[in-house]
Amino acid sequence: MNVLTRKTVSTMRLETKYLRLRTPVSLGSRFGDWEVCWLGGWSLHRLHYLVMAVRVASDENDRQKSFTTAGSVAGASDVQK
Repeated sequence: MNVLTRKTVSTMRLETKYLRLRTPVSLGSRFGDWEVCWLGGWSLHRLHYLVMAVRVASDENDRQKSFTTAGSVAGASDVQK
């Protein structure tokens, strides 16, 4: 199918969040519904490791305000909002 002649357009709303973690994580690491999509490196004086997480927005996600962690990823309990 030629995408230039397609008549319907579907859009996807994404939510992003920047996190400061105590330990580095790998690209693709997951925290609940959130997935790390950008690795920024260390902040000043190497106190925090900067990453960006993304998730697909939905009505259920909009009602859920807290950032939940899943699994036992190092530094996940140190996530700051």
